[in-house]
Amino acid sequence: MIPTVSRCLGIAALILGSALLACSDDPSVAPPQASSGQTTEKLPNLLLVVVDTLRTDHLTPYGYEVNPTTPVLQQLVEGEQLRVMSGLLAASSWTKPSMATLFTGLAPSEHGVMRLIGKHSKLKDTHTLAAVFKAAGYDTGCVMSNFLLTKRTRSGYDHGFDFYDDSTGTKKDPHRDSTAKEVTDSGIQWLQQRDPQKPWLLVLHYFDPHASFEDHADVDWLDPAYQGWVTGGASTDTLREHEANCSEADQAALAAFYDEEIHAVDRNLGRAIEQLKSSGQWDDTVMIFTADHGEELGERGHIGHTQTLFPELVEIPLMVRVPFAWQGAWHLPEVAGGGYQMTQLYPAMLGVAGIDLPVGRSHQAPPYVVSEVDFEPVRKEHVEKYVQKRLVRSGSLTLIQDLRDGGLQLYDHQKDPMLWAPLGDQHPQLQDMRKLLDEHDWWEAP
Repeated sequence: MIPTVSRCLGIAALILGSALLACSDDPSVAPPQASSGQTTEKLPNLLLVVVDTLRTDHLTPYGYEVNPTTPVLQQLVEGEQLRVMSGLLAASSWTKPSMATLFTGLAPSEHGVMRLIGKHSKLKDTHTLAAVFKAAGYDTGCVMSNFLLTKRTRSGYDHGFDFYDDSTGTKKDPHRDSTAKEVTDSGIQWLQQRDPQKPWLLVLHYFDPHASFEDHADVDWLDPAYQGWVTGGASTDTLREHEANCSEADQAALAAFYDEEIHAVDRNLGRAIEQLKSSGQWDDTVMIFTADHGEELGERGHIGHTQTLFPELVEIPLMVRVPFAWQGAWHLPEVAGGGYQMTQLYPAMLGVAGIDLPVGRSHQAPPYVVSEVDFEPVRKEHVEKYVQKRLVRSGSLTLIQDLRDGGLQLYDHQKDPMLWAPLGDQHPQLQDMRKLLDEHDWWEAP
């Protein structure tokens, strides 16, 4: 366990440690954001931003050039206030298990969440992120926009939050319209009304860019020559109807509206950051920017998520901002061979605030990274969407198993980042990868 470094280190030691960090090539360490080497007794604020269905490869800081989706984040990166980290794998390719992992630091086999309804749809672990921060003296707030995690579902994701605004997720049709502005407005209002003397944890969960992909008036990225079926705000049923036969033009149109949704989140997140700056809280705020999972846009015959464990669904962004005073307490070690496991974010967030880890969590990097999905649809007409898949990534190799049809595909993700070309069943390391897959503790269907 990591003690509260900002409380324990002397001024000289902190200056020396920070100087070493500034020279380090370790991607788990954020660059300095203050010129002073003074230590502090203050606890950091923590802003956790989770964007639903957000693909890494559609973000400007990760090299996306088709549309300028994230100018606010890009400006922070260029100003060395935000560190871009690569290789984070989501716990699953849909919301409930991944958010359960973010909120507990536990894998699906440990927190048990992998169903839309019933026993295995509830988050029962009591050591949630909000609960442990609250016990440490923090005010805890969350603006939750995903309809699966509202209080009325009694799913347990609100446990430990003093403030849990899920109003944007309780709309008659939660898939329609943009709610990014409402999420930011609610978060800002909570920050303005709370006790300014107490540290805080705030989770902003943005539902955009989840389908439907809305058309936003402030940007227009759809090709004017496009004459196909894709329109802004197309219903999820319409997307399912056409997903298996998307042309390249259709995919580009979907991506254009999807990008407009990302831009709306970026713009409104910028408003929250400006509020923190104007109120003097930004210098004391650690910010973690990530997603619960990604999104397919017709590339493999699907629009949406849950159906695969390919990179567009499980390789998610991670951008970290740690103010200078707390950099010595930030610890997020890279897995051997590269990448990060979603379970690592919870201990990193507790560690930077000097909070001891509950039993079952560790600051150590796992030996390899995994992702899994066991999705059982509720609607009978979607029975074909039932999927059971597991992924193991170690070194340069990724192995994906389909439990429904027995398929087993090995990929070299360094040479083939989007996993289009399987290596075949004669690869010399296939059995080693298969052993990791067989020995891992996966979530098991009841």
